[in-house]
Amino acid sequence: MILEYLVRKINILLFVFIMTSCSTVKNNISNINQVFFKEEVICPLISSPDGSGELVAISETNDNTSYVGFRGIKKKCFLSDDKIKMNLVVNLRSVRNNFQNDDLIKLKISLVSTTDSDIEFDRDDFELGFFLKSGSQIVERETNMNVIIPKDGKAYIGLIQN
Repeated sequence: MILEYLVRKINILLFVFIMTSCSTVKNNISNINQVFFKEEVICPLISSPDGSGELVAISETNDNTSYVGFRGIKKKCFLSDDKIKMNLVVNLRSVRNNFQNDDLIKLKISLVSTTDSDIEFDRDDFELGFFLKSGSQIVERETNMNVIIPKDGKAYIGLIQN
């Protein structure tokens, strides 16, 4: 008889525990969404310092010249507190006149954010061995980059030959 009474009490306690846990899970999911899925916002403009938006690069293997420049940049930005996380898909294009041989151009893409007083805040550097296959006059390459930008900050992107 005492055993039946204890089993019944345990079942009631388990039922109450499960019911209160379910409401907590719903609230926790809402909180998780607020933490990890931020508000999407319009991205700040990105500019390139003079001479860094395009360049004539010399290949490592055959000393051929190639024009390399940005073909396009896709941006997606999310606001978190007073900072913006900028995710980019950067597309580079190389055009060359002499395309009979395989070539390699070593480049670095730098994405930098600054405060409103032009102090560096965040940086994403991507070193790239841009392989140019023989027979291909135009070669494109896409890469993902991201940077955190403070409120009222700026973003810059540029190419440098290593």
